Amino acid sequence: MIWVTDYKGSLTYICQQWHDLTGQETAEALGAGWMHALHADDRASVVEGFMEASQRQVDFMSRYRVQRADGSNIWVLSAASPSFTPLTHEFVGFLGLLSRYEDEVQGLTAKVEIGTFKPGRATAEFAAQSKFDIAANHLIAARAVTVEFGSEVAEAIDNALYALAQALRRDRSEKGSRDLHH
Repeated sequence: MIWVTDYKGSLTYICQQWHDLTGQETAEALGAGWMHALHADDRASVVEGFMEASQRQVDFMSRYRVQRADGSNIWVLSAASPSFTPLTHEFVGFLGLLSRYEDEVQGLTAKVEIGTFKPGRATAEFAAQSKFDIAANHLIAARAVTVEFGSEVAEAIDNALYALAQALRRDRSEKGSRDLHH
């Protein structure tokens, strides 16, 4: 699943799978509404970590529980890369992905790692469903695995992530407020 925020950390795009998973309508999830789908015990630490990453404008990874539409909980892994304008390098928000946390480990706790990006493998209900989802998944994963190659590679991927985030927003606005996800 992919998601996009603005520079303030407000969710501006969420794919259809979020609704399918949580039952939350898109309009309800946008802004800070997505936080209501987090398990109550995980919410504070996840929100605090997300806000810190937003303030520092760096990539992050988090593990937490989300409440499904049927009331059960599922562990997820969320990771995001910051997006900057190509010319002025102004922070415009995050392009992130959400995948099921596959490890069945007892005693897990919510966790946020700032400056760390470890993309998960999207399967089943989390698998990409649109061309934008597929492109975002590949770009975000490429950004994570090429960090060691330096700023030249990262800058090229950041520019592509920025363009993709703009395309997602443009596609959403063209479809109108009645359809804010793919």
